[in-house]
Amino acid sequence: MTATTTPTRLSLRSDTRRIPRSPLPSLVAAVLAFAAILLIATGATGTVRTAVVLVALLVVPGLPVVRLLGVREPVSRGALVVATSVAIEAVLALAMVWTKQWTPLPAAGLLLLLTGWVSLGHGVQTVRTAHRPLAGAVGRDRLATAVLVRSVVGVGVLVTGIALWAVGNAQTGSSPLGEWGLLTALPPIWWIGAVAVIAVALVSLVDRRYPTIVRAVSAAALLAVMYGTTNLVATEPRPPWVFKHIAVTAYIGQHGAVDPSIDIYNRWPGFFSVSAFLGAATGHLDAMDPVRWAELAFALTDGALVLGIGRALGLRGRWAWVAAVLFSAANWVGQDYYSPQAFAFMLFLSTVLVALTALRRSPNAIGRWVATTASRLSRARRAPVVETVPTPTRTVTITAVTLVLVLQFVMTASHQLTPFVVVAALAPLLVLGFLRPWWLVFPLLAMPLLYLVPNLGYIEKNFGLTTGFDPVSNVTAASTSIALPSIATTLQSRSVLALTALVAVIALVGLVRMVRSGHVRQALVVAWFAVSPIVLVLGQSYGGEAKFRVVLFSAPFLAIAATRAFHGRGVRLVAMALVLTVTTGLFIGATFQAEQANRTAPGEVAAATWLDSRFAADDSLTTVGTFPDILGPHYDNYFRHWGQVATLQDAAAYFPKGLTPADLRTVLGDRSFGGDSWLVFSAGQRADAIARGSVTGAQIDAIERSVASEGTLRYDRDGVRIYEVSRAA
Repeated sequence: MTATTTPTRLSLRSDTRRIPRSPLPSLVAAVLAFAAILLIATGATGTVRTAVVLVALLVVPGLPVVRLLGVREPVSRGALVVATSVAIEAVLALAMVWTKQWTPLPAAGLLLLLTGWVSLGHGVQTVRTAHRPLAGAVGRDRLATAVLVRSVVGVGVLVTGIALWAVGNAQTGSSPLGEWGLLTALPPIWWIGAVAVIAVALVSLVDRRYPTIVRAVSAAALLAVMYGTTNLVATEPRPPWVFKHIAVTAYIGQHGAVDPSIDIYNRWPGFFSVSAFLGAATGHLDAMDPVRWAELAFALTDGALVLGIGRALGLRGRWAWVAAVLFSAANWVGQDYYSPQAFAFMLFLSTVLVALTALRRSPNAIGRWVATTASRLSRARRAPVVETVPTPTRTVTITAVTLVLVLQFVMTASHQLTPFVVVAALAPLLVLGFLRPWWLVFPLLAMPLLYLVPNLGYIEKNFGLTTGFDPVSNVTAASTSIALPSIATTLQSRSVLALTALVAVIALVGLVRMVRSGHVRQALVVAWFAVSPIVLVLGQSYGGEAKFRVVLFSAPFLAIAATRAFHGRGVRLVAMALVLTVTTGLFIGATFQAEQANRTAPGEVAAATWLDSRFAADDSLTTVGTFPDILGPHYDNYFRHWGQVATLQDAAAYFPKGLTPADLRTVLGDRSFGGDSWLVFSAGQRADAIARGSVTGAQIDAIERSVASEGTLRYDRDGVRIYEVSRAA
């Protein structure tokens, strides 16, 4: 290959192909909207209403907006439609909870009515103006015989793998896991199915002759194996701290308002408000039910958005799919569960996709100087390639700017850190002209700052605004989550470090290759997106989790940069397949091992649900260890007094000679708020406390006997016992 052809293969020029204009999506969206309105109006219940209304709310509001932006990748366009729809509904839900005018059913009906008519109008207009395809076009697009054979074989193996994986999930027991977590609990048939799915996904990425549909389905199946298994085999929602998110959603759904005095979630209620809105509109009021699917839904949406970002940054053909799969395999942080941070991260990726698609421009004089200087310092072998960036219409620009501001507003009202990551990522690119209009930086920064002002005192009092402007200390701060040390947990921690290091090193190779081939401007954009999340550790350790958030926000762009290192044939394709195999294996090993700390016993969930409706604002709760007490709409009663909820493990720290029944009476007396005392004992808590060495089994048994003699046994099911000690006692 000559030197003149190399830039063409590595070109990052914008794709100027015309987006196909089909009336079908708009017409289907209109039908969905009107069907959902009918189901809501008639008060229908059941699976049909839930499915139709949910799909309508996830598609119809965002479709007219995204259609104007020119996102060419259909999978990414679909993901952006979902994110935009949810963002619009979040604004609507926030308006209702802040004004205490909670009317989700009329609001959902009106929103679907307006956007349904818009979709119908667009569909009719497209039918009238669309050009008919030329005769014989279908014949020319027929798959070659070799490609057809590959597709049939690939689909056959994929379907077989999915079936075996599903059977393996069904055969996996729900008994407590050991130190190796889910790795030793999965049956052999699961591993056979998973290997088949992984094999088809990798082959479709290596061989460009596979149709896009096979590549897309196999990638989705791979994500289902990686992100869906843990939730499908678990009996209850996971991880344990997700129950509080369920409780906040249930509280908003029941009260139709927020109470900032309860906790920080009521001060940043965006995610919980839209979740309660969707639950009420679909008739699925139990916030615990959809949690099982949240992690897979976020993983699929995030992967699709990274696919679109890769396209916007010049990756073509299967290479954008490689970036999306590599990101999914490198995203070991575990922030995809039902949570504000997962929601905000999805909106962050949506913001980046919109900005790179509709707000991309050629850099200004300062930006060009920076690119030229970087090219000289790196001793690029070729002159910088000048990217052709088409100037969008005024309508596209206005739509994109409006959507970016809406997404930033919803992120601001949902999560404390993510909107500042958006500012750090976009502000320098706006100043240097890579994105325009430049003034967009001011509203992007003003939103989180103005939102923080009335909450500043609460943050400073309860968490501290900063932990010191020492990035090294903030990065090395220990996480607040506790894991029992063992060979398995040690290997798990080493695996995730190796995973991130591997992708980062390959990303560096990809960036160097981009710069030396003349694509310095694109390399600067990718590199800045990858390093900008470091702002998270400049002044706050975030309970030791800031470093994990840096990895999370950097992962999409490290994957995109790493993909550039694989461009080519032969050895590079082999290296790509090897890296994807290794990263996928490390992801499964690390996340499945950690599953032993993410399970909650069904008996404890049932007991906590029973207690939620009986626990009063002046009561106190004492458990042996971790217990999902915060899970229902009355969870605010547990936050009325300082120290209202405590554990025997915590109390034992104040009694070095051993916790006795007399010591517990003293503790309960100090925590008397005028109500009753509730004490919870269970086999799971007992085993965990003994394993941690904080309380012995004999101490726990002696305390329970004392409580049983002084109180009343109110609940005794599935190994969980709840005692009530009245204030008189």
